[in-house]
Amino acid sequence: MDFKDIARFQLKRVNPFQGLVIDSDTWHDAHEYHRSQQRLHMLAFHNVGIVGGLKVVAKKPADLSVSIQSGMAVDEEGNIIIVPEVQHYQIQSRENRTIYLIIQFREVPAEPYQPPEGGQPTRIIEAYRIQEREKLPNEPYVELCRINFDPAEKSIRDAKKAAQPGKNEIDLRFRLEVTQIPSPPAEKPSTHENTPVQTKEAVSHPVENINIGHIVLSGDDESLHIAGLQNLAKGVNQQGNYVAKLVENIAIDKNIKQHSIIYMTGISGFELNDEQDAALSDFLQSGGIIFGEGCAEEQQGTSLKGSKEFGLAFNQLASTLKCKLEIVTRGHPLLSACHVFAEVPQGVEPAMLLAGGKMIYSGSDYGCAWQGGHRDTPLSRDIIRASFEMGMNIITYALTMK
Repeated sequence: MDFKDIARFQLKRVNPFQGLVIDSDTWHDAHEYHRSQQRLHMLAFHNVGIVGGLKVVAKKPADLSVSIQSGMAVDEEGNIIIVPEVQHYQIQSRENRTIYLIIQFREVPAEPYQPPEGGQPTRIIEAYRIQEREKLPNEPYVELCRINFDPAEKSIRDAKKAAQPGKNEIDLRFRLEVTQIPSPPAEKPSTHENTPVQTKEAVSHPVENINIGHIVLSGDDESLHIAGLQNLAKGVNQQGNYVAKLVENIAIDKNIKQHSIIYMTGISGFELNDEQDAALSDFLQSGGIIFGEGCAEEQQGTSLKGSKEFGLAFNQLASTLKCKLEIVTRGHPLLSACHVFAEVPQGVEPAMLLAGGKMIYSGSDYGCAWQGGHRDTPLSRDIIRASFEMGMNIITYALTMK
């Protein structure tokens, strides 16, 4: 959890004394205190995401619907979402696009009513709703799956390859799963009499959420570097101290400030309008970090030229945002934020890293390295490992700059 978010939890409890008037406001404050305590605890000491279950599978026989298994999740507000039994959902879209299937916490007024006829509900059910969206919402949600939907195909299927879902196959790669902290093994009983057995208690440590927004600024492939970013986010989540959430193809607008890091990529030069420049400026002032790098694979024969054009455009953007990019050399915090490097490691391309004013640019194409390199030129394990460690450094550095 970002600790600046704790400020929105202003805890207020009832002060009981003889003669205190107990009315609906008093009851509300008493119960709201415990609800706020629970939500604050969930966000500060546990992870946001799917706790268990809620797996999405194709129906049998296959049609344009899916089954969502029972389970539990925690949303970004610390609300607990419980689905007690299997739910079936019919896909409503009839357009060729990516569908995001999400679940959201909802409160539903319930009986008994007072008075019985036309009165106020006396109970509230903590329920949920399942929706399909063409883009992820700005309000709290938990992603269940996404589907690269083609209405010409008449069925939704489970993915044959979970790491590479195809058209109309259920994509579970972007689900945020809660990481469980294992309890340490109990110590063996002492052989000495009257010696108490001491066991270590598992302790929950606060975790920090990292929202990574992905933007493709040039080229037709909206999934550019997504596979590599997803692999990096998975590695971050396995560390246990952070929960990385990746959102692809975000818009450059006022809502961009909900992200911690913006990852920009492309295959050629680009230009942004004044409104987008202003949104990015506000994002930097709010404590966000912008990381950019071009992709050297996508253009046949002219890939390096396109990547360099992207770098020149990114440098111009940095100047517009009043950030002076300079070469990262030995001793820079980026080289020791998490893993120690004597110099910038290479990725798919030779090592090059610039930084300044909460903006970072890489000419090394780590995005492709995080997915093993270009299709026709796979990388060595050493280069892939160093690229991942550099990615961890960039994320850790970004958090220290907030």
